[in-house]
Amino acid sequence: MTYYFSNLINYIKFFIITIIFLFSLQLKADQNDSRLDNLFQLLLETDSDTEINEITSNIWNIWHETNDSKIDADFYQGLEAMSTGDLQKSIVFFSFVIEKNPTFAEGWNKRATAYYMMGQLNKSMLDIQETLKLEPRHFGAMDGMGLIFIEMQKFEKALDIYDQMLKIFPNSTATKEKKERMLKFISKSI
Repeated sequence: MTYYFSNLINYIKFFIITIIFLFSLQLKADQNDSRLDNLFQLLLETDSDTEINEITSNIWNIWHETNDSKIDADFYQGLEAMSTGDLQKSIVFFSFVIEKNPTFAEGWNKRATAYYMMGQLNKSMLDIQETLKLEPRHFGAMDGMGLIFIEMQKFEKALDIYDQMLKIFPNSTATKEKKERMLKFISKSI
């Protein structure tokens, strides 16, 4: 009887550990989420702007999933402050997110956005660089970097950014148009 009971206990332990493991895999969300690879592959393959917009929206949704109780409240309060125009307050909350979880790329990206909106381009650029270290495919951070380069009149660097973005979604009409505008601007300024 004790042998049977011992095996049953081991089976239950194994079952619980397996369930916890599988549940924790489903909760994992951020730039390391396993769903992203498939979505980025779809971006490479589709030539429909409607599909590109849907896929990028799905990617943004995953990037916004913290699933980290240490940063949830701060992240969402930062988003709320940003949406109401209280950029200084949003920076405070996004800084809390970064302090508590420096590997959460979207915390860096959102703070970069707030800094950009406040005209603090150097701080924004530093946070964009951190974002891209964590998620090299972060097209939102790249686009922000392109805007900063344009404001700094570093047009060739902005053009390079649009080329990088086109490696992520080669059929994006919006990104192709940005690149074309930049090429025309560069050719006129020569």
